[in-house]
Order: sequence, then C-alpha cells, then structure tokens
Amino acid sequence: MNTKQFEQAILTVLTLVLVSLSPLAAADITTLSPSAIVATSDPDTLIIAESDAKRLAFVTRTSGQIADHVSLAFAPSGLCLSADQNRLYVTGGGENGKVLALNLTTHKVERTTSLGHTPVAPVLSLDGKTLYVCNTYNNNVAVIRTRDLKLRTHIPVDREPVAAQLSQDGTSLFVLNLLPSMRADLDYTGAALSVINTRQKKVSTSIAMPNGTIHLRGICLSPDGQYAYVTHILSRYTVPTSQLQRGWINTNAVTVIDTT
Repeated sequence: MNTKQFEQAILTVLTLVLVSLSPLAAADITTLSPSAIVATSDPDTLIIAESDAKRLAFVTRTSGQIADHVSLAFAPSGLCLSADQNRLYVTGGGENGKVLALNLTTHKVERTTSLGHTPVAPVLSLDGKTLYVCNTYNNNVAVIRTRDLKLRTHIPVDREPVAAQLSQDGTSLFVLNLLPSMRADLDYTGAALSVINTRQKKVSTSIAMPNGTIHLRGICLSPDGQYAYVTHILSRYTVPTSQLQRGWINTNAVTVIDTT
C-alpha cells in the first residue's frame, strides 16, 4: 500500500466513524435496546423500556403486538409500578439523570425530577410513599417522596450501585454495588452488598461477597424472604492467566445470602 492509498483508507475509516456518531445515526430508532420490563396487573400487558429509542412499548403478551408507544425525553433505564398500578416510575437520562411519573390511564407524564449520574433500579417502599433509586456513578441511593417526586436525601453506598431489592418487611433495602472499592492487589478484593436501614436512611451493614466478586447485576429474595440470590461474576485474579476456557479467569455465579 502506497502513501496515497494509506491516506485514502484512513479518510474512509474517519468518515465511517463520523457518520456513526452523527445525530442522524443517533436518532435511528431501528435499534431499540430494551433495558427493563414490568408486568402490569392486566395479565396480557407488558411494559418495555427501549433505551436507544427513548420510549416505552406497551406490548400485548398473547399476540406479541405493540399496543402503544410513549416517547420520552431521555433514554429509560429502569421501571417500577405503583401498588395501585395507576402510575409507572421511569428512571434514565445517563449523566443527566431523571425520574418521571407516568399516568398509566392517560399515558401522560405527570412529573419529572432531576437525579444523579445514571439512575437505575427504582424500588418502591411497601407503603408506596417512597421511591429508592440507585445513582450509579454518584455512589449513592436517592430517596424520593412519590407524592410530588421531591428528592428527600441521598444515602451513600459502596461503589456504583446498580440493583436493589426491598426486604419483605420493608425495613431493609439490599443494594448491589457493581465493583469493589478496594485495591486490586490485596489478598481480598470483592464487590459488596450494602444493606440500608430504610427507617434510619443509612447503611446498617455491608456484606462482603466471595473473593473476586465483581459485576453484581441482579438480586431476588426467596418466597419466605430469608435468602437473597445475587448474580455476579467471580474472577480468579490470584491464578496465572494460562488459559481462558472453562471459567479459569471469569465465571458467572450466583451467591446465596442468609438475610436473617
């Protein structure tokens, strides 16, 4: 390849990059990127957050057809239904974080409140009066009054909270932190599960996960509420990188935690 051909190749690559980053390409909603889903009390209706399309899709489950779309001002990241099923709370917006309340009868936005960097995983209190939202890159959980979507306080947690689960009695909120907060060259390195006392609005304890735990992603409770099941990656950072097969370095894992 001579100099002219090389310059032409570089120009072609740069052109493709610029086109892919153009507003026109960004506005192409053929890429929907579903990011969250909730099932309503109507057994035939699902609500799906489409992140890249910046909208919600109301899907009829039996037919698989889309009954309606609701356009949003930001990319949605999380969904949470009110107990009476009349309202949907939607988080999103990335670095310009937002949460909104959508009336499910009219499909109109009632209120919007600004939050932190990359809000995700909205969770309602048992009485429906408080909404908890993980502000991922602010390392905290926002506490919001649902009546008017007023931000009440922030609860600091470990590092990059990405998911949460309320205990059955509503007194504890289990928050998953994506990454470890300590150095990576210690004998123990692992992400933690922060347990928030919802009455005192502060972290009551931090549960250390198995050594090498990173990328905590999902959590649910057993029917009796005693056990929490946490999905994550288990990294074996103390072994030589002699191979990658069979989970030698990274393995998908589920950790069972006794919450009593």
